[in-house]
Amino acid sequence: MRELNIDWTGLHGAFQMPVPDVRCYLSLADGSIVKLPPGDPGFAAVQSNKADYVAIDAIPSRIQYQWVDEFVATIADPDLKTRVEAAINGKGAFRRFKDILLTSPEERRRWFEFRDEKMRQRIVEWVREKSIEPKNEPPWSAGAVSSATKQQNDPHEVEALRDQLIAWFDGKDAKALAPLALEALATEIGRRFFVKQLK
Repeated sequence: MRELNIDWTGLHGAFQMPVPDVRCYLSLADGSIVKLPPGDPGFAAVQSNKADYVAIDAIPSRIQYQWVDEFVATIADPDLKTRVEAAINGKGAFRRFKDILLTSPEERRRWFEFRDEKMRQRIVEWVREKSIEPKNEPPWSAGAVSSATKQQNDPHEVEALRDQLIAWFDGKDAKALAPLALEALATEIGRRFFVKQLK
């Protein structure tokens, strides 16, 4: 086992990198996350020191589909559950699933919370699978964020902000903001939110 201080927020962002051509790596030297768009000269450094980097791949669609399936089983409204079950079969299942959730804000909020929890669990599992012993806890773990601090942040306010940002982005041309710039913005927002929680 290699002990390492990990940039958990950066790792969380790398696992959700929306651009297939951008390659992400965990540095085994310092626990930082390296993000390399096509043609970046940093590729040469990674290739020449492969033992010092671990490639980070996006969560496979089969696992994400499993998460959707598990979430659907928790939907209490029988009519909505039937609609979603029909929507998640066949090509374009994820898009149809998201479209239906847009009609049910409460279930949409629950889905984001459910997916966030699954993603965080997967990231911690991935670190262990790579034979890494974290020297620092993830900022979302119980040990890193006290329950008292959590209570100081209104979850409804955070959810409202998240929904506003998603709605804003859905209404924009995806090319209006470069993918890496958007990912960097999301990472910085996450970092500042975690820092606020830890104070």
